[in-house]
Order: sequence, then structure tokens, then C-alpha cells
Amino acid sequence: MSGTVRVVVVGGGYAGVMAANRLLARRSGGVGVPAPVDVVLVDPAPRFTERIRLHAVAAGARASAGRDWADVLHPRVRRVTARAVRLDTATRHVLLDDGARVPYDHAVLAVGSGARAGALHSVTDTAGAERTRAAIADLAPGEAVTVAGAGPTGLEVACAVAVARPDLSVTVVDPAGPPAGEPAVARRLARLRVDVVAGTVDPTTGAVTAVDGRTRAASPVTVWTVGFTVPGLAADSGLPVAPDGRLLVDETLTVPGHDHLVGAGDAVVVDSPRGAHLRMSCAAAIPLGAHAADTVLARVAGVPPRPLDVGFAALCLDLGAGHGHVRFVGRDDAPRPWAVRGRPAGWVKEGICRATVSWLAAEARRPGRYRTPVPGPAVPGASAPGPSVAADA
Repeated sequence: MSGTVRVVVVGGGYAGVMAANRLLARRSGGVGVPAPVDVVLVDPAPRFTERIRLHAVAAGARASAGRDWADVLHPRVRRVTARAVRLDTATRHVLLDDGARVPYDHAVLAVGSGARAGALHSVTDTAGAERTRAAIADLAPGEAVTVAGAGPTGLEVACAVAVARPDLSVTVVDPAGPPAGEPAVARRLARLRVDVVAGTVDPTTGAVTAVDGRTRAASPVTVWTVGFTVPGLAADSGLPVAPDGRLLVDETLTVPGHDHLVGAGDAVVVDSPRGAHLRMSCAAAIPLGAHAADTVLARVAGVPPRPLDVGFAALCLDLGAGHGHVRFVGRDDAPRPWAVRGRPAGWVKEGICRATVSWLAAEARRPGRYRTPVPGPAVPGASAPGPSVAADA
């Protein structure tokens, strides 16, 4: 192949930034890349968001989860500050919400996930976390906050709010009740006076229905953490999607029938046993982004891309005020009998959170194959330019 290869990465979260950096670092598993690669990142945000910090922002324990793009992104990645609304796969263009069209030879779809539409609060993006923080700050002592969901995000939100506002009544509502198999987490919730109710939350009104049939009115603030939704980009572009709207990809992260398209991060489903264990998480997004870039580079080099080989190592929780919980898991995410608790687990959790940014930044600093910068084509709105085991942050 001759000439510059144009790669557009749609989405500037953990997966998208890792993919963009890996593409320019030319770390393609030993495959020689025969042409310069020009990388454009399409994302509407003015800064990179450390999404794993947003629960602390919502509780008022942290001012911001934003980082300058220069902190995490390769300097030769050219950014387009806009939202992608559709892909024209026939002409290979990304259509933007401002009417512009960005051409590509290959594209990486890493649009991530977000909160479902509705009146409830969320911590899935900066705007949602800041609205939640403002709502909690307005609460008078003794008022209530309900957290829908006892998954990792829900538990972290509940603990962060309980630590930041011990004068509030905090309740976690989940169909299964308290976290199963984690007595240390249950003890931490009890110490923080966080109630856990077995039941469901109406996603529109916030009203709670307990498993015994009793109901309670919505709290002044209800934070929804029960699952995420994904943007409609894939479906609107006529690409294969799962029932929940996520993009279907094969074991190389390639979109079936579209060798020039790959996907990574929360908004994809790996339609292969190799990806059956993957869940929406930062821990999966970063290695998926790296593998997506490797697949693109392999296709540029004219060799078959490698199948995915990603596993988990641990599930880490921030339980507030420096406390945490780290449950070791198998590569398939099945719990193992070992855990770290209390403040030592808090140190581990914080170390992993910092490591995610360091991992992205380190990839951006890796020397590329070409020593001299290779200018890319003009893009409307653009600014100047192996197996993985992950611990969930």
C-alpha cells in the first residue's frame, strides 16, 4: 500500500484514546506497516474524562474528572470537536453533527456508553455528574438520596455520598439486595449508615418498590446506575447491532462484512466465545482499544489480524475515605477466593485509577516507526496534530 492511510477514531474515551495512540505508536504485534498512518479523533468533549472518577465528582468529593487532551493523547492525533451521527460506509465518510464529513480508509468505533434518557440523575458523563453534585449540594440535612443499583458504580456512588454528606440518608436499591458474597462490603455500607433495600426503582419517577410489595415515594435525588445505553451511531449507519444497540464485532473486533471498520469499548459486543466474559468497564475498554488498533495495522500491512485475547484480574471498588475492596477474579471474570479490604484496598484502587491515565500517556510517548512527522489530509474542524489482563478500576 502506498500513500497515507487515513484512520478515524470515533469516541475519545478510554478505548478510543488507546486506539488512537496505538495506531501512531505502530505497535502492531511485530507487523511491519508499509505506509504512514494519519489519525483523527472525533469527540465533542473539550477535555478527556476520567470516567472512573465521576462518582467522586457527583458526591462533591472531587472538583473535576477532566484531563487535558495533551495529558493522554499522542500529539500527532488530530482532533475534531464534534459528534459523529452516521457513517457512510459506501463512500467511507464519518458524518458529523455540524454537517461536516470526515473521510477514512479505516475507522474505529469507540463511542462508549451513557445514561438512559429520563428524569433521574446519573454519573455516566461530566454533565450528568455535575448535575448530580449540584442536586445533592442543595439537599438539607436529613433529606434522602437513593442509588438505583448495587453494582460497582452504585456502591461507589453511595459510599462517596455517605462520606461527603453524612447528614443525608443514603439508600441503595437493588433486586438482589446487599452485595452477595462480599461481607466486607456490606460491613462498610453499614458503618457509613447506607441502607440496602431489595427492590426496584422506577426509571422515570424514582419511586421504589420493595420485593415484599411495599412502596415508597421517590427521594429528592435518585441516581440511576442500573446499566447503560449506547449511542445510535451503529444502528443509524446500518451496521449489525445486538438487541441493546451495541455494535456486533467478531473475535478480531472487525464488523462483519466491513473489513475497514472495527469496534472497541462499551458500545460493542464481541460475537465470539473469546469475548463472552467481557463487561462494560474501563478494564476492558483499554485493551480492546489497543487490539482494535492492532487489527487496523494488520489490515494495512496485508496480514490476517490476530484474535482477541483479553481477560480480567480483579474488580476494584472505591468505598470512600480511602477505603476500598479488591476482589481477585479469573480471566473469565469469575470471582476467586482472595480479596484485599479496607485501606490497603483503597491504595490499590487509587493506584489502578492513576495507572489508567499513565497507561494511555505511555502509549502516546512510544516512538513511532517514522521519525519525521507525516502530514495528513485536511480535515474540517481538526486541530493540529499480546494477551491482556486487566484490573477493573
